[in-house]
Amino acid sequence: MVKTYRTLQHWDQWLSRFLGARVLEAEQKVLARVYAEHYGKHTILMGVPHQHILIKSKNLTQPIMLGPLINQHKEVQIIESDFYNLPIIPGSVDLVILPHTLDFIDNPHRLLLEACRIVKPEGDIIILGFNPWSFWGLKKYLSKNKACPWNGNFLSPLKIIEWLKLADFEIIKQEMLFFRPPVSQVKIFNRLKFLEWLGHKCFTPFGGIYTLTAKAKVIPLMPIKLNWKQKLAPLSASFSGPSMRDRQ
Repeated sequence: MVKTYRTLQHWDQWLSRFLGARVLEAEQKVLARVYAEHYGKHTILMGVPHQHILIKSKNLTQPIMLGPLINQHKEVQIIESDFYNLPIIPGSVDLVILPHTLDFIDNPHRLLLEACRIVKPEGDIIILGFNPWSFWGLKKYLSKNKACPWNGNFLSPLKIIEWLKLADFEIIKQEMLFFRPPVSQVKIFNRLKFLEWLGHKCFTPFGGIYTLTAKAKVIPLMPIKLNWKQKLAPLSASFSGPSMRDRQ
């Protein structure tokens, strides 16, 4: 967990820089559309302090941020906890959000199962991650300096979908965003804005970031119809009291 804690610290620091801030802005717009259609009461975001802006929305009644790092942001409720033993009652949360949390943790599968455990039946889970099949993934594999975020897991969305299905979740929406390459120069970044439109039109699978929305399935209770094969013996009543002759 010590390695994960340091990785999350570096990830939180990167989000305060130019490129990290642009990632937060893009993801905030995507999540705003989700919140507008979401009617649940309890929402938990599992992440790092700089991601608190992702749950600042008038459409969320009781948003809570959960994570192991010390969080000084008082705009939202905070639970300081590790990601592997969540202090949450099973099946008690309407919406769980994992913004790149699986990218920067040692055991992403275990974390995902913990997140699925606390989702209500018919509740939702939203996962955001870096797409390995994109400019971002290409830089990760070509970069010699594995600084954050290039030291992340960059899990395939297909693998995440497989894990969600095994946890009895149904994929209801998948979206790609951030088609620009990860450049930190402001002028170059702004000039490449046309790639966002072009990517959505022509290169949808190659967005730098993917979002997956999945819903917890409800297993219906099927009534069991009893099928009696043994015939019951006819009922007979016997009277053991005194006879009419004895009464006379």
